[in-house]
Order: sequence, then structure tokens, then C-alpha cells
Amino acid sequence: MTHQAILPNVSTSLLLEALLARLETDVHLGGTGSPSVGAEPLAAEEVKKLATLLPRMQTFLARWQNADTAINKLPIEVLAHIFKIASIAEAHSHPAHRIITLSLVCYHWRQTALSFPTLWNTIHLREGAIHDFQFATLCLERSKEAPLSVDISTLFRGAQISNFFSPYSSRIESVTVSVPFKYSSYSVPRFLLSTCAFPAPRLKSLRLCTAMWGSHHAPALPSLFDGDLTRITHLQVESFSPYPGYTFGNLTHLALCSQSQYEKRPSMADFLDFLEANPYLEELLLDDAGPAMHTSDSRLPVRLPNMRLLCFIATSTERAVSQRVLSHLRLPDQCCIRVHRDMDPSHLDELLPSPFPADAHLLPTFGTVENFSLRDDMRAFGERSIRCSATSRHSGVSISYRLRGPADDETWPEAVLNNFLRSIPCRQILRLCLCLRRSFQSFPAGGWRCLFERFAALDELCLIDVDMSNVLEGLACKHKEVQDVAILPALTTICLVRPKDLDMDTLLAWRAKRATDGLHISQLTIILDPPVASAPAPGWPANLPDGVQIHVPGLTSSKLWDYTFEEPLDMTRLPFGKDFS
Repeated sequence: MTHQAILPNVSTSLLLEALLARLETDVHLGGTGSPSVGAEPLAAEEVKKLATLLPRMQTFLARWQNADTAINKLPIEVLAHIFKIASIAEAHSHPAHRIITLSLVCYHWRQTALSFPTLWNTIHLREGAIHDFQFATLCLERSKEAPLSVDISTLFRGAQISNFFSPYSSRIESVTVSVPFKYSSYSVPRFLLSTCAFPAPRLKSLRLCTAMWGSHHAPALPSLFDGDLTRITHLQVESFSPYPGYTFGNLTHLALCSQSQYEKRPSMADFLDFLEANPYLEELLLDDAGPAMHTSDSRLPVRLPNMRLLCFIATSTERAVSQRVLSHLRLPDQCCIRVHRDMDPSHLDELLPSPFPADAHLLPTFGTVENFSLRDDMRAFGERSIRCSATSRHSGVSISYRLRGPADDETWPEAVLNNFLRSIPCRQILRLCLCLRRSFQSFPAGGWRCLFERFAALDELCLIDVDMSNVLEGLACKHKEVQDVAILPALTTICLVRPKDLDMDTLLAWRAKRATDGLHISQLTIILDPPVASAPAPGWPANLPDGVQIHVPGLTSSKLWDYTFEEPLDMTRLPFGKDFS
């Protein structure tokens, strides 16, 4: 039956009006001041019936109006998916709490929330939350037989937690244990043993975010879930070492964290054996972790044919870990490699140790790159950083440095760039993009000339927030090693976004000089801030030459240069192990 068929029509409203008039007539006071005989009990009875019917009518009308809204016309599967996304939008809130809030909006939303068990399948037991077990019981009821995701962020009540989850162990597919940092000196292994004492035959994802201090050796991972972790595909381990000891063979995502604190760690041979036993690996994150730095191994490299993303986050004392690990791996040509490092704050090292092995050209990723960018406006892994990247359509390699203070913006970019360029085949780079919002004064004219000389095949150049006076001086120079050869001979496209100290006459004269030499800049695009665009600088030509355009920031102009920063998704997203707070 449709809403239109059951909605009260005009005749229904007339009946209600007639009933009200009849009641008013029955209880009308005559000239004597007395109501009609027998009218009062009859009216009272009718009023009681209406008092019951009218709220039902109001509820029906409210539901009908809600059903007519655009969002409630969506299929309930789509609405439930929106609820799921909203429930995990904030990392520190319980997903089921958000679902309860959404279910209070209207009857349709509540019925939708209750109809999808997967909206209630996250069970969170927190430090100091005394009602979590009661709420967890409610979630377990509403989740029915859906697979469970368990999040434990308390160090105590280990046996109680284990006993609580034991009846539901066959449904548990994901477990996260986060020990609060203030308890890092407690007996974490003993707590893990008591908390994870139940079997979990369907467990696929295990995260152990367990800060721990005071040990000389890297502690081995305790025997959890009756020692059966063979079905796990996603593994994140902090402070512990999952090898040697456990047998894993189905890992696709692996994150090892916080191991550099230990003087003795598993050797490179143990590490490579562990990787070789998991040929399906797609992502690997070494966050201040990895094999011992002072062990040598002459074994053959390990092939990881399915690897898509390899990330290293290293402190200043562990900067060589990426170089050593990469030299022992054979990776596919569509693998993205990302390195995030600490800077030495004591001095500027012009010859920063390369994060890549000397034979980096043997890594397929390096042979396919064609886009190069340097940015100082990014946050790599949540930290303010300067970042260089070289990418192709499907893969890439990048290195980022953590910026500690404001002074780093002016002293480090050129050193970082020169360090990265030593590993990159510059002569195959076709597109170059530099965003120097904070460090635009760190490159002198000679530095620009040396940079441009490396990119013999460069076709497109995009400069954002750059001091153009030094750039133009570098572009106007002849090649240092080959006389009478212009810089960037293949360059055809230039985009300047918010240029600083731009002399338009000098820029156009340089473009015209290149044209006389047969080196044409077919497209020159300049994007200015609105105040500058509304009042161009004196001396700018009123009529621009063909191929030269000036734009004001907006939808049209953004499309002209946003594509320059397009990179494969794996180059910018948070990897497994950093996607959880």
C-alpha cells in the first residue's frame, strides 16, 4: 500500500471537524447555564478516544513526512553504509555510540540501524570505562552472527576480558590491543597472555600497539590465542618481534614498530626468512623497526612479487635501515617505496646518507618514474615535512624529512633535493613540480641552474610559491658542461602559481629568445592571487602573446595545475600500521 493511499484526505479532515462540532454542541451551555442531560459522560468518553487516536495520527504523519525526505528514499543498504562511514569518522569515538545517536533521528533510521548487524560488530573495552561490558553485551546482541572486531585499550582485567569474549571467539576476526603509554613499564607480556587466552579460529587481523621499555633484547611475541595465528593476514606488532617463533604464511599487510630501542634484535637472515615465508605480502611498514643493523648476510635476495607499498620510518640513528633492507629485496615494478627520516638537528649535512642502495637502478620502480616533485607544505605520516617524490602512473619512490623548527625551511630543502637526485634517473623525468611555500628563498640562482641541467628530457615545469628572480637567472644560463646548449631543451609547458618577484618583461624576453633558437614554450600559464590579478604589476603587457595566459584562482585555474601533483594512491595514503590511532 502506498503512502498516498493511506494518507488522510479532505473527507477525513471534514469528519474530524464535524466530530469536534458535535462535541461542542453536546456540552454547550444553554440560557439556563446547564449542559444537556447525559451529554457530559458521552463527551468525556469521546475525548478519551480522541486522546488515544490523535498521538497515533501525529506519529503516523511524522513518519510519513520523514519517509518523503530525500535521504530516506535511498535503499536501506546505502543508508546503512553511510551509517558505517559516519561511525568510524572519528578515531577516538566508539562506532556503536555513533550508531545509537543516528538511530535516534527518526523511526526509519532506527529500524535501519537495527536491521544491519554489522553496524554493531565493533566491541570496545576502554581504560576506566566501567559500563563498557554492559554496552558490549548490547552490541553483541545486536550484531547477531556478524564477524566481530574487538578493541581493547586497558591494561587490567585481562582474565575478565578473556572470559567475556570466550563464548564469542568463533566470530572474532579482528583484535586490537592498545596499552596506554603510561603503563609501558608494566608487565605487558603477562597482560597479553591473560587477555588473549581464548582461541580465535577466524582471526584475520591483529594489532598490538604496546609501548614497552626496559628490555635489552627484543622480546618475542607471547603465545596468544592458543598459539594459532596461521590465518592472520594483517599483523601490526609494536615492541615485540613476531619472528622467529611464530609461523605465518598468509600475511598480506605487516607493520613492525618501535624495535630500535633494543640493543639486540633478530638478524637480517631471520628477517628475510620471515618475509620469504609470506610471499603474499602487499604492504610492509618498518616504523623505527627492522633487523639488527650490525649483522651481515650474503644470502640471495627475497622476491616479493605482490608488494605494492614499502614504507620506512627511521630515526637519525637508524637511517641506513632502508638501504640495507632494499638491497636484499626484489620488488615488482608497481611497488611504491616511501622513506620518512629524521634530520640531524646539530648541523646541515650536504651529503645526507642515501636511503637507497647504491644499485637502486636495479629496483624496477626507479626505472619507470617520469614525474618529479618537491614539496615543503606536506605532512608525511602526520608530521610537518619536506618531501621529494618521483612517480609513474602506477608506482613511485619518495623520501621525506621531518622538519623540527622554522629554521629548517631555509636550510634543508636544497640538501634534501640533491640527496634524492643522486638516486633518481633524472634524464627520464618529463614533469617537474616544485612547491616551496616556506622555503622559496633557499635556492640561489646557481642551485636552479644545477637542478635544471639534470632534467634534459623535461617537458613540463610547474613552480608554486617560488622566487622567480633566481629561477629566471638559472633558466637564462647556458649549459655548464656543453657550450651553447640551452637549459631544458625539451621544455614546452610552464605553469607558475603565485610567483614571487616575477619580472614579466624578463620572462617574456626569455621565452622569445628560446623561440628564436627553435625551442618553443607553447604554453605559459600564470596563476595569481586575486589582489594581484585585479591590479597587474606595472609594466605587464596589456595584450599577452599567443600561448600565454593569466588566471585568477578558482575552479578553472585549479584544474590547470592540480594534476601536476597527481600520484598513485599508495604514495600518499596512510599505510597499514599508521592508519590506526
